Amino acid sequence: MLRAEAKQNTPAGLRLREILASGSLVEDEIVCDAVGSRLRCEGSDQGMILDGFPRTRKQAECLDRILADMKTPGPLVLHLDVSRERLLGRLTARRQCATCGAIFNLLSRPSSAGTRCENDGGELLQRDDDAESVILRRLAEFEASSAPLIEYYRKADYHRIDGDREAGLISAELLRIVRPARTRAVRGTVARASIRTANLDYVSGTPA
Repeated sequence: MLRAEAKQNTPAGLRLREILASGSLVEDEIVCDAVGSRLRCEGSDQGMILDGFPRTRKQAECLDRILADMKTPGPLVLHLDVSRERLLGRLTARRQCATCGAIFNLLSRPSSAGTRCENDGGELLQRDDDAESVILRRLAEFEASSAPLIEYYRKADYHRIDGDREAGLISAELLRIVRPARTRAVRGTVARASIRTANLDYVSGTPA
């Protein structure tokens, strides 16, 4: 969502482009405005997926207001807790096709064409915000801002999940938690959508 806005040649787009390229976190006000506008435009009848939001308590409070305005229940919170070492390894190994934008990972999802995109032969590049120095700074910022965010959501339907395990084990635990929520959604007591951030996932919305 923010990257799409950053591609626009508007004052806000240019500012976002600079922030994203530097690897700094975007100010709460800018993020909340972008997310709120998009959600209100698209609605929540079919659910919603937000990647990287909320990151701070202020953004979480903003999300609660947005969902309340949309008459959408609050989130079921899935805290995917991944160690710094594993996150650093995953992110520095990420590569993106310069032509089609496809994402690969040198560790978990390498391109069958080596250093070229297997789809169109485009060059695979490391994004500016995937450099190790940038990631370390972002992780420090994230850890500082996420502590009050986690504390805020502990009062909600909160679940911590060990994200250092194999993907199959993580998926199984996620489904064990989410499936009952979807069943309740059909009965009209809980809604469905997922909102994802670096270490935190949220489920909220209205049943499809």
